[in-house]
Amino acid sequence: MRTDDVEHKYSAPAVVYAFDILTFLGKPKNKKSTLTEISNGTGLNRSTCYRILQTLVTLKILLYNEETKKFSLGPYLIVLGNRASELIDYMAIAKDYMEKISELTESTCGLIQRIGDEWVYIEKNNPKSPFSLSINVGQRFPLNAGASGKLFLSYMPENERNEILDRIGLKKYTDNTTSEREKYIGELSTIRNQGYAVSINEHFEGITGLSFPIENKLGELEFVITVFIISNFKKVENFDQLAHEINKIIKDLSSFF
Repeated sequence: MRTDDVEHKYSAPAVVYAFDILTFLGKPKNKKSTLTEISNGTGLNRSTCYRILQTLVTLKILLYNEETKKFSLGPYLIVLGNRASELIDYMAIAKDYMEKISELTESTCGLIQRIGDEWVYIEKNNPKSPFSLSINVGQRFPLNAGASGKLFLSYMPENERNEILDRIGLKKYTDNTTSEREKYIGELSTIRNQGYAVSINEHFEGITGLSFPIENKLGELEFVITVFIISNFKKVENFDQLAHEINKIIKDLSSFF
């Protein structure tokens, strides 16, 4: 995707420009390139390109050879690559636990990550059950949507959460959606205390979401697993017991992060 196609969606175009530079240098034919070559290859203004290149060199994301005047990918990318590899391993582990949750609930579940003011499906598991639902990996929703969004917001410091709500507001997706800010924030406190979030017909009519946090060893929120239940399939009074059983699986999964 070109910078021009996405720049209008972001408040930090320099990040997008940096990604363009890394993508350019990541191609074998461009692995060692001059400022002019990078500027021409990415379509970036020469002075802008130079400033970003110098920043990336300082961060050891790029290397610069004084003799050849050429830039190349730097050593810190190896660290980031290793971390990405670890996350891929975590995804495989998470998939096994998601299968257990889907089997327990007879429902679809999704592994979810926060990206800015949105949450996105990064993995899914469908049970061998007539009660499975269709969700798409890569699909995004605002943080004000459903149980997943409420769980992410419940973990945030008050000032960060308020800034996001000021930015995106509280959209009323269905008649059951809480759009009154004070009431909504009160729900977030309850969610954090009970350890999971519930959304009954709030994001989509006929769908109940149960969202659970995957925390790292510092108690920080890494991912969310959400179970999507057809609302008339399980009664509300059964959710506490079901949530307790799912939480036991989630705590076991969290030990890997």
